[in-house]
Amino acid sequence: MRRTLVSAVVTGALAASLFAATPANAAEPDISGSGSSFANNFVTKCAGQYQAKTGNKVTYTSTGSGTGRTNFANGTSDFAFSDVPVQSGDKAKPAGAYVTVPVIGGAIAIVHSVAGVKDLNLDAATLGAIFAGTITKWNDPAIAKLNKKATLPDAAITVIYRSTSSGTTQGLQEYLNENGQTTFPAASSSWAGVKTGASVALSTDMAYKTKNTPNAIGYVDLSDIDVKVGRVAIKNGAGKFVKPTVAAAASMLSKQTLNTGGDINIDYAKKVKGAYQIALVTYALIPDNGSAKGAAVQKFVEFAVSSCSKKPAKGYSGFKGSVYAKSLWFAQQGS
Repeated sequence: MRRTLVSAVVTGALAASLFAATPANAAEPDISGSGSSFANNFVTKCAGQYQAKTGNKVTYTSTGSGTGRTNFANGTSDFAFSDVPVQSGDKAKPAGAYVTVPVIGGAIAIVHSVAGVKDLNLDAATLGAIFAGTITKWNDPAIAKLNKKATLPDAAITVIYRSTSSGTTQGLQEYLNENGQTTFPAASSSWAGVKTGASVALSTDMAYKTKNTPNAIGYVDLSDIDVKVGRVAIKNGAGKFVKPTVAAAASMLSKQTLNTGGDINIDYAKKVKGAYQIALVTYALIPDNGSAKGAAVQKFVEFAVSSCSKKPAKGYSGFKGSVYAKSLWFAQQGS
């Protein structure tokens, strides 16, 4: 099953012009948002650039995607960033109109701390079995078959996982599900795998925790890796083992399908040359209520797509081609 990320329905003709920066003397109200920990570094850097250019202040709190959507629905945040759109299972949903904008993407890196193993290859089947708890040791024959040059220890595998509702968790589980690992749900932001190791709340904690836990494996947004930790090369649909990089994730995301309604279908089994396939998109939720704050949010998100996504913070992958054009169109809608 393909992952379908459904944007809010919007109307209106395709805007003819790109973003024009708000003059510094045209002050807008301060706005604040919350949500995706994956998006945190991107939004924080972009907010600083936006304030320097326009004089208008934007603040953002990394809470995790699920909490961000709840805060937006309850009105405690002016906007949210989420690695999935509003979900049918969300307890709180926005009461008014809103627009969902695909803003930026990136790789979900599989990281490890196996001593003495520099290059580690895994495919969807072995990765799924490790995370499901059916492969429990690093020298398991299935892992050894993919890593004939590596000296794998006879050591138990410790799985580090996210404890909170996470778009990163959902993206990883959908990748596994679409590649035959049906133990993992197709649309759940709660970790469904084995829990042999520590749980961490945010992506920013994952790389550090994995590095400092012997013989561990975890999953983390590429943009949040700030320590030296092993990065797994994953076998892609074209049969090549590819490590998580900005370029490899961009190759994957820019070959996905955008429907006329703005839906993005991420086909995690698609054959894309040079692609790292475990990737995700983060979305901005914009109020469409005609308010001054709604207009301020729309202008910031438009700036995020038209400017910040072209030279994003380290570790993020901007869109190209039709994916970029459509994301900009959605950013130009709303208040």
